[in-house]
Amino acid sequence: MVSLKPVHSLVAGVMGEAGQPRLLLKGTASPHTYQMRPSDARALAEADLIVWVGDAMETFLHRAIENLGSKSRIVTLHEVPGIRLLQNREGGIWEDDDHGEAHVDEHKGHGHEHDEFNMHFWLDPGNAGRIVDTVAEALIFLDPARTATWRANAAATRKRIADLHASLEARLAPVRGHAFVVFHDAYQYFERAYGLKGKGAIAVDPARAPSAKRLVELRGALAEHEIRCVFTEPQFEPDLVRTVIEGSDVRTAVLDPVGADTRPGPDAWIEIMRGLGDAMVGCLGRS
Repeated sequence: MVSLKPVHSLVAGVMGEAGQPRLLLKGTASPHTYQMRPSDARALAEADLIVWVGDAMETFLHRAIENLGSKSRIVTLHEVPGIRLLQNREGGIWEDDDHGEAHVDEHKGHGHEHDEFNMHFWLDPGNAGRIVDTVAEALIFLDPARTATWRANAAATRKRIADLHASLEARLAPVRGHAFVVFHDAYQYFERAYGLKGKGAIAVDPARAPSAKRLVELRGALAEHEIRCVFTEPQFEPDLVRTVIEGSDVRTAVLDPVGADTRPGPDAWIEIMRGLGDAMVGCLGRS
C-alpha cells in the first residue's frame, strides 16, 4: 500500500511485473484534506508493506499506522537516511535566503520537528532515486528470493529518473530567470533541482484560506518582483489566484505535484515531473 500517486509510481517501478502496489489516494484527493474510510483501514491492515511520506504530509494516516502494531513493514520516507529535506518557507513573497536545507542522516532528523520541513521531496530527482533504493531494500527484506528482480527493476527506474532529469534541465534552462508565485509551497525541490525562480506562495496551509491582507500584499508585489506567472493547482479553488492577478498582465497556469489526472502506475512520476516542466515553460516562456 502506498499513500500518494507519485511515490506509488516509484514503488510500481521497483515491483515491475512481479506485482502491483495498491494506491490509497486516488483522483483529485489531496493529502492535506483527505479523510480515511473504513475500506482504507481494512486495506492498510492487510498490507505487508506500507510506504508513506510521513505524518507532516498524510496527517490522516498517522493514527491508523500507529494502530497497526508490528504486522506490517512500514517505510516512512521522511526518516530515510539520504533524503534531502528543505525547511518550510512562509507564505507571501520569499526573501532570497528563505531556502533552509537539512539532510536527515538519522531518524530523529537532527532534533528538528518534522513539520519544519517541506514534505514534497519526491519532486527532487535525487530524492526519487533514494526512494527507489529504499523500496528495493524493503522488498528484498520481505521477499529475498526475488532480490535480483528488485535490484534490476530499481536500476531501470533510476535510469528513467536520470534521463528525465537531463531532459528537464535542458528544457527549463531558458526560463530560469523568470519569477513566479505558486498556490502553496509544494515546488521547492523542483525549483532547486532546476534553478527556477519561485518568489512566493498564496497559502501557507492549502487547507486554510489566506488572509485578505496576504492577498493585498501579493497583488502589490507582482510588479515589484516582476512576477510573470501565478500557478494554481487542480485540488484547490482557483478563485484566490484570480483575485491576486486581477487587473495585471500576470498569467496563470496549473501545476499538479501529485498527478490528479495522471494514470497511476510506473509512468506516473515521469508524467508528473514532465507536466510541471511543460507548465513552467508554457507560462514563463511566453513574452
